[in-house]
Amino acid sequence: MSVNKNMKLKPRTKKAGIFAVSLFVIMIAVFGVFATGIFEPSSAEPLPDDHLFVEELYLLKTEETNETVSVTCTPYITNIWDEESGDIKIIAYVVKKSNNIADCKNTVEIGKISADSTAELEIPIVLSDDSYNVDMLIFEDGKLVLKGSLTIKAVVELKTMFKYGNEGEVIDEYIEELWTLTCDGDASDFHQVSHNIVLPSDI
Repeated sequence: MSVNKNMKLKPRTKKAGIFAVSLFVIMIAVFGVFATGIFEPSSAEPLPDDHLFVEELYLLKTEETNETVSVTCTPYITNIWDEESGDIKIIAYVVKKSNNIADCKNTVEIGKISADSTAELEIPIVLSDDSYNVDMLIFEDGKLVLKGSLTIKAVVELKTMFKYGNEGEVIDEYIEELWTLTCDGDASDFHQVSHNIVLPSDI
């Protein structure tokens, strides 16, 4: 019985085939390792500490009624880092000093602050005839990084006003409510918030 010689593989040919397959598998594995390092997105550089500062703080009286006075609190926040900041949000609590209870809470979001630049935030608050602590908390990417407080005293006074005629005589008088604001606190009252955890030493 004759045997087709093409159906048989010589031992040398078998070894060459096994070597080629093994080499191919090794090359695929090596490429996979390098490709993972090349195409894997690099993790973002962590934000440095102490890169946000409150440079200035202003109060602007915007509206008065018989019962309340509206004020805009405007802090200027500077990012001294050479890259843009994370998302910035500020929360302000208006707390009555007489009972230490917050009358209102305002939240303002401004997004990111560009590298080496200053952003203006406007926080509207409404006050009645009382003394208040305005506590401001500044967050970056959801993390508390700065906090500060100022004291505002709002006083309404009833004053008698006169209307004069052409010859200087009083022709009318009326009562007018005038609001006076005094503020104790400025940008220097804002401080960095430390998140370092200090563990007690073993006893």
